[in-house]
Order: sequence, then structure tokens, then C-alpha cells
Amino acid sequence: MSDTADRIVKEAMRLFGEKGYERTTIADIQKAAGLHPGSGALYKHFPSKEAVLQAGLDKLAAASRQAKTLMAELQGPAPDVMLRLGAAALAMLEEEQDALRIIWRELEAFPQMRDAARDARLQTTYAALAQWLRARSASGELRVDDPEAAAVVVLGSINMFRLFENLLGGRLMGLDDERFLRAWHSLLTQGMLPARVPDVTDERA
Repeated sequence: MSDTADRIVKEAMRLFGEKGYERTTIADIQKAAGLHPGSGALYKHFPSKEAVLQAGLDKLAAASRQAKTLMAELQGPAPDVMLRLGAAALAMLEEEQDALRIIWRELEAFPQMRDAARDARLQTTYAALAQWLRARSASGELRVDDPEAAAVVVLGSINMFRLFENLLGGRLMGLDDERFLRAWHSLLTQGMLPARVPDVTDERA
């Protein structure tokens, strides 16, 4: 994708998220992207406004693949990895706020795009986390009876925290990212870490 096409997609997704897809015109997109509003320059890169929307959602799917790769590559003790995953998820959701608004508000008229975004972005990420939880549970690092359900709880809480801010314009309970992440990580590690087996030195103490 050329720099101009990438700029068109970026500005269009911002406008779709702010104004709505139907209320955003081709002229609006061209002006925001630094093109002459009445020039029709957008059509040199995309055949329609819908094609621009599709390109934006395709970029969202690419971000999901990056998240899956991140889960596979992060090494270290499970609690440390979970903290890094949580921070990365919050950052990605912040970067994707326009696309998330569009998915939740604008795709009813585009059921195929909606379903593809659901499967490519949401389901894929949850499935990758479930796979990671299953592997760590099998190794004995974590205690997870139902990895799929646990993945929904783990990511669902992060998604709702960020969606509340993105869709409603405020912070749940006034929490900032750091405070939320600290509580999130504490609850997860307490609930998922295996019970500690007492050491003989503890009994002698």
C-alpha cells in the first residue's frame, strides 16, 4: 500500500469512528488525507468508500496476527508474561480505538465485514490466548481448568475497560491504565497460579 493510500485509510477510519460511516463523505476523507476535496483523488487508490473501510479492517486483522505472534514469542515466568501481555493488549486497543468504534457501531449494514472482523480480530486473539494458557497449564506453571473460558475472562475484562473509554468517553471508576493493570494482574495470578507446595524448610521454621 502506498503512503497516500495508507494515509487515506488512516484518516477515513478516524472519521468513520468519529462521525460514522454514512455521515463521512469522500470529500471529507480526501480533505483529511491532504488531498483536494473535489479532486476524486481517492479513486486512484480505492474504487469506493466501502473499499477504504475494508482496507481499514484488513489492517485490524494484521494487528491480530501480530498479537498472536507476540504470545508465541514472549518467554519467561507465566506471571511476568501475563503482565506484559496485559500491557500490550491495552496499548493495541488504544491504537485501534477508531476501528473498534466502527466494529461496534457501524458494521450492521456490512454483515460480511462484521463477521470477518469478529473472526479475524476477536476470535483469533482469544483462541491464541487459550492456546497459551493451555500450554502453561500443561507445564504446571498455571492452574487453568478451562482455557477457552479463562481466555474470555482475561481478555474480556481488558476489552471492556478500553471499550467503555472509547465508546462512552470516560474511565470506569476513574481508573487509569496502570491501576487497572495492577488489579487485573493481581487477580489473575492469585487465581491461576498453582497452590504452593510447602517446603520442608518451612515446616522446620
